[in-house]
Amino acid sequence: MVIDRCMRTRRTFCDLIDEARAERLSLSELIARLEALGCDGACQVYLRRAYRTGQTCFGYPLAEVSEPPPNELDTVAHRPVMHA
Repeated sequence: MVIDRCMRTRRTFCDLIDEARAERLSLSELIARLEALGCDGACQVYLRRAYRTGQTCFGYPLAEVSEPPPNELDTVAHRPVMHA
């Protein structure tokens, strides 16, 4: 199983991180935008990891506690890392 997108909005984490970088969105702003589009928050742990590290594909479930909630240091998204 590959986890690479928000299942509610069908947007890939790579596209979301590219958007955040282009628009200079903080992690909190990116999450708020997704919530406005109907995201239920199930993908937030993956989105937080993607924003902070650039990892956009996951082959295993992430525990909610593995990535802390957004904070004031989450202001610049890392460049997405593409996985084959």
